[in-house]
Amino acid sequence: MKSLELWGGCQPARTVSGDYYDFIALGRDRVALAIGDISGKGISAALLMAHIQSALRSQLMHENNQRSTAAENGTTSPSSVLTILNNHLYISSPPEKYATFFLGLYSDEDGQLIYTNAGHLAPIVVRQGQVLRLAGEGFPVGLFPGITYDHQATVLQPGDLLVAFTDGVTETPNRSGDEFGDHRLSELLVCHVDKPLDEIASAVSTSVAAWAGDVERHDDTTLLLARRL
Repeated sequence: MKSLELWGGCQPARTVSGDYYDFIALGRDRVALAIGDISGKGISAALLMAHIQSALRSQLMHENNQRSTAAENGTTSPSSVLTILNNHLYISSPPEKYATFFLGLYSDEDGQLIYTNAGHLAPIVVRQGQVLRLAGEGFPVGLFPGITYDHQATVLQPGDLLVAFTDGVTETPNRSGDEFGDHRLSELLVCHVDKPLDEIASAVSTSVAAWAGDVERHDDTTLLLARRL
């Protein structure tokens, strides 16, 4: 992407992670940004994560290949992708297995981000010292059959920082039981917004670890960063 730089990383609480993030190129001018939090822990969550990754990539590629023939100037829809993924997971997975999910499709041409949120924590956009949240609500994928998802759109401005994360970031407790919280994450991002993405990620990881101290962490910590150039 000429207009977007990306970074993603996951720190598992156990040997294997049940969190998921992905960047999927859709031709030269578009990219899909995905992040999810799988129910459960350990091997079973990791297996479902791998299953979701395979199904999501397959569906995105299928819709992208059909893009030019489905309609003139048509575009892949994150809502239709997650609607199909939801039904697939509901049929193929045990009832207790589901995932919160955020899927965004970014256009290099105009900076537009079309996104669908399936029960995931609202990503943050840091813009000129202000913190914006990408609104949108939906059920986690795989939880109920026959759900139809909606999508929304925003335009990332040059310098905007998009931050998507799992609850292992904001819900990490300290010894007193207080969570790291959205407000601490937001303040940290505003302070570091102009730094390289890997340095922003390192600052978040270091701050969350310092907050937890010697408290055992049970949730995977996953972070996805994107900056409009």
